Parts: sequence; structure tokens; C-alpha cells
Amino acid sequence: MMMMEWKWLRLIRMAVMLLVLEGCRWCTTDACLEHERIALLHLKPFFNYGNQLQSWVEVKGSDCCKWKRVECNTTTRRLIKLSLNSTRWFDNMGYDMDNGNLNAWYLNTSMFLPFEELKSLYLSGNAIGGDLENEGFGKLSSTLSNLEILDLSFNYLNDSILLSLSELSSLRYLDLSYNQFEGSSHPRGFQLLSRLNNLETLDLSWNSLKNSILFHMRNLSSLKTLRLRRNQLKGRLDHIQGLNNLTNLKYLDLSDNSIESISNQDGTQWRLTNLEELDLSNNLFRNNTISFPQGLSSLKYNNSLQGSLDTKGLRNLTNLKKLDLRWNQIESFQSFKDGGSKLELTHLEELNLDANLFNTSVFASLNKLSNLKSLSIKLQ
Repeated sequence: MMMMEWKWLRLIRMAVMLLVLEGCRWCTTDACLEHERIALLHLKPFFNYGNQLQSWVEVKGSDCCKWKRVECNTTTRRLIKLSLNSTRWFDNMGYDMDNGNLNAWYLNTSMFLPFEELKSLYLSGNAIGGDLENEGFGKLSSTLSNLEILDLSFNYLNDSILLSLSELSSLRYLDLSYNQFEGSSHPRGFQLLSRLNNLETLDLSWNSLKNSILFHMRNLSSLKTLRLRRNQLKGRLDHIQGLNNLTNLKYLDLSDNSIESISNQDGTQWRLTNLEELDLSNNLFRNNTISFPQGLSSLKYNNSLQGSLDTKGLRNLTNLKKLDLRWNQIESFQSFKDGGSKLELTHLEELNLDANLFNTSVFASLNKLSNLKSLSIKLQ
């Protein structure tokens, strides 16, 4: 009798061990957490323009991880990505960036608090004018400690939201493009973003930022990518020294502004030793001589340069692989022509000289480019 009981005990113990090893597959559910499903349903009325969230159904037990615009961790079944971008573009009233704050509304960010493992939040194109008082993005900082990507582009945001955004210290990617930032209408303004010690990518394109924005960027030491396309940068850009502290910066876009020259306030040239890609296209440079950071591997310089291009500013770019000089009015390369300093871009692989005023003599100027793989010269 005792032997029989012992065998039964061993069988029960083995069964329990199997349950543990198998993760108790039949004791759990693959569906999302119920409180996160309910939280999504609370969000639905604010982002369901054009019935885009019709898969978000009010059926108990429905797996919200399978809903559109939602992504979950495959192990924990908790939300890690929420894509609520471009919902207001389907509004019958329309979405018009040039029509002030006609359709703007204010976001209660506390609605995102249940999503504690959220890593990516996309809210672009929703006509958001800001966040509610005491319910701003700063309220998420302690709970959403894993949030790394925040896209707020194509909204009606201005400088007043910067304080609450500055508390999201876990952010690595922040897109504020196509908004109404000015950089001067709020105390300290963009200096507040220096609290974002982990930020690697910042997009401020298509706003109304002035030259001083470069100075306010000086403490974002982790920044690798900075986009300032189509702002109100103009004239002599003597605040460039504000970027000299960004030792990790690899990509800088200053295109589509009205910049005429670049230098530090003390007259020295800019120092961005790790910068690899620089876009200065569609500005107002007239001086055909400019010095560039030496580590560049890609340079876009599509401006209205005329006549003979002095290549002295390019000769130190020994790592340059891509050079785009389209849409200028360059006739020749001066340093080749007069036998002066030679341009030996030994690593250059791609060269675009389209829409300039070259003649066939330009080919003689390119014979030092031994590694060139792609060359385009389509004349105007």
C-alpha cells in the first residue's frame, strides 16, 4: 500500500515539474492584458476618424495584440508599439498646416499610462495643439520608462510643450517636424531638451526656428542625427559653435534655409570631428570657398555657386564617398585649373555634377578620382 502511494506521489511530482518546464501553456492565455485592452478602447474615440480603428472591438477576451496599429511583446503580451499616426487626415473638416489651429485639440497623455512596456509611440498627423495642464508628457516619465521613440510630427505644437517633453529621459528618437516651434516664445525653450541624455535623433524640420537654435542644442551630447531643414536659419550662421560639443553627431541637415555663410563667432571654423553626412543644399551660399568638417563621408552642396569652384575647402575630406554638387552654376574647378592645391578625394565613390555649366574639359579635372564608381553630369 505504501509503495503504491509513493508511486502516485512521484507521478504527481513529475507532472508538476512538467507544468513548470512547459510554462503552464494551458494555464495562461495568448491574448493581451485586459486592462491594456480597456485602455485602448478609451483611446479609440480620439483617434478613430474615418473608422480606422474598426478592429478595436468591445468584446471581452478579444486579443488587442492582433488589432491594427498595435504591437505586443510576444512573451509578456504587453503593448510595445502604438501607431496612431495620421488619423485626423481622414477628418471631414480636413487637415491644413497653414490654417492655424483651426482643428487643434489637447491631448490627455495619462491615457497612455497603462502601457508600461511601451517603446514606440507614433502620434503624427493628429492636429494636436498641446497637452492638457497637469496631464502632460512629463507624467509618463516614471511609468513609461521604456519609451524610446516618440513621433509628434505634423501637429500644431509650439514651444509650450517642451517642458513636459524634457522629462521623458528614456527617449532616443524624437520627431517634432512640421509643427509651430519658434525657439524663443517660452522661457529657456529648447534648452530644456538638454535633459534628454539618451536622445540620439532629433527632427525639427519645417518649423520657424532661428539661428539661435544651434546654441540651444549644445548640451545634447548623445545626439547622432539632427535635422533642421526648412526653418528660418539665415545669413551668417555664427552660432555653429553651439554644435561643437556634439561629439557624437554623425548626420546634420541644414537644407532649405537662407544660410549665406558658416563660421564660429570668433571667426574660427566649425569642429564636428565625427560628422559623416552634411546637407547644405538649397541655401544662399555665394562664396565658393568653404571649409567643412574633415570626417565627412557624404556632402550635399546644391546652392547657387557660380563660376570656378575653389576646391580648397574639399581637399581635406579624405573620407568623402558621396559628393552632390547638383543645381549650381559651376563652370570649372579652380584648384585643378590653376595647378594649385590638388583635389585628391581618394575614397570618393559617387559624384553628381548635374545641372551646372561644365564643358567637356571637366573630365580632365576628375582624373585623380581613382575609386569613382558613379558619375553624373547632366548639363542644364
